[in-house]
Amino acid sequence: MGSTRRGEAARRLGLRAERLTLWLLWARGWDLVAWRQKLGRWELDLLVCRGPELRLLEVKARRPGTWVGADTALEPEQRLRLQRALRTWLDRVPWPGAVSFQRVSWSGWRWRFHPPERWDALKLRRDPESR
Repeated sequence: MGSTRRGEAARRLGLRAERLTLWLLWARGWDLVAWRQKLGRWELDLLVCRGPELRLLEVKARRPGTWVGADTALEPEQRLRLQRALRTWLDRVPWPGAVSFQRVSWSGWRWRFHPPERWDALKLRRDPESR
């Protein structure tokens, strides 16, 4: 029962961090494209745009003082899954402008926007026979 309660608390914390991130982005001129977009087993936290740029944001939230902070919570395997999921989304919804990725870390009420990364190469369609 304790782990179920902790899991629910973690989900609520993550949802709150996503909402607050969305509000901060809106205040900076970004518009929401998709929130918690499900693509099979994967989920894209936030897709936002400002002008021609599309940005995927992965939001990580931890309680203050946790052993593994939100800054280090994105494993290389998770990054690859996010790239695959975004690639799937871009195959369905082509985007004419630049594509980027950014992590947002929350520790309690403190946030950190990590430097954005260009992911424009994901827009290039792969030849199905080249696999």
